[in-house]
This record gives sequence, C-alpha cells and structure tokens, in this order.
Amino acid sequence: MGPSGGLGDTKITSLVPSAHSDGYGSGVSHVHRRGLLELAGTMSCVGTRTPLAYISYGCYCGLGGHGQPRDAIDWCCHRHDCCYTHAEQAGCRPKIERYSWQCDNQNIVCGPTKNKCEELLCKCDKEIAYCLAQTKYNLKYLFYPRFLCGKDSPKCD
Repeated sequence: MGPSGGLGDTKITSLVPSAHSDGYGSGVSHVHRRGLLELAGTMSCVGTRTPLAYISYGCYCGLGGHGQPRDAIDWCCHRHDCCYTHAEQAGCRPKIERYSWQCDNQNIVCGPTKNKCEELLCKCDKEIAYCLAQTKYNLKYLFYPRFLCGKDSPKCD
C-alpha cells in the first residue's frame, strides 16, 4: 500500500478528498462541518487510503453491521458503530448533527464544540480515523458477503 490511496494494486478514484488531494494532510489548517464528506475528511486527514475503501468492507464498515468482525479494520468500524450508539443513547443524532474540526499536520482537532453531542461525535469520528490509519488493508474483505458474518455480534464496551 503506497501513499497513493490505492488498495493493493487496485486504485479507486473518487470525488471524496484524499489525504494528498486538497491539503487536508498538508499542514494547512482547515475548519470543517460534519456530513458524509466531512467524515471522509477526518479519515483522509490522518490516513492514506481513500475513504471509499471502507464503504463495503467486512461485516461492519458501511451501513449497518452484525456478526464477528473479520480483521482490525472491521473492529475499528464495530467500535465506531458502538460509539454512535452511545452518542444516540446520550440523546445525540450522529448521522445529522454537525460539529467543527480542524486538520492540522495530520492531526484531527475537535472544536470549538458548542455542546456535549458535538464533542461526542467528533470523538467518534476522530477515533475511527486514527484506528483505520494504523491498519493493514485486506482486499479479500472488500465487498465481503454479509451472510458470512453470522448473527452473534460482540457487545459494545
């Protein structure tokens, strides 16, 4: 895996910003608002893979999730799902609430936050971005058939 954001020998091109395409990882500080592209932006701030690499990966990356996580990346996505569930239980709406953040020299800096929900949601997205950046990508889990995941899911912490 090189810094190009490719998956092994496969390269995915997208409209989603990569860590090298628009200055997210360049040391220039940017302020962002949450949304799907901004979640992708937090991932691009610290990682080298395109965020599209995780849209349908393993049993937990992408929409929904169940069963046993397949590898370290899948565990990152499981923890992110748990983090969002915790935020929802605290009265937050992870998929629609917005928060401010900055990318500064490949570091995600949350804030300024106006409330506990903004703080929680930025923390969730920050954690998955750093988690994914430390993993090895296993191409065999891209578009992994969900029926192979099983029904028993690990509990959230």
